Amino acid sequence: ALHWKPYDTPGIRPHAATMATARMGGGAPPILTPEGWLSLWHGVEPAGVVGIYRTYWSLLDRDDPSVVLRTSHEPLIEANAALTDPIKDLMYLDNVVFTTGIVDAGDHYVVASGEADLACRVTWVAKGVFG
Repeated sequence: ALHWKPYDTPGIRPHAATMATARMGGGAPPILTPEGWLSLWHGVEPAGVVGIYRTYWSLLDRDDPSVVLRTSHEPLIEANAALTDPIKDLMYLDNVVFTTGIVDAGDHYVVASGEADLACRVTWVAKGVFG
């Protein structure tokens, strides 16, 4: 059995010359795929007061999740103004998406996110995106 434990050395981290350089943090709990643990996380691009929050992904080793096999520096999910446009006068944040869940749905994943603290979002993501 795999036991997750604290790790003193950073695993997934921002890289220079990418959009997600200001801050980063956890998202949905990792899920096990045939290639390893798929981890969705948020990265923040410096902009405005709080920055632009996007969802990114990394693939971690199946047996030792402290080993990062691949990380995407292209956003997987970005804020969608069309979702919050009907309530934009209530917004105090824009350009923020926080991914909170992922479920395997056969040929794709269903990803749940919060949008600008005002809307819930469900996105289908093809598994090929992570290849």
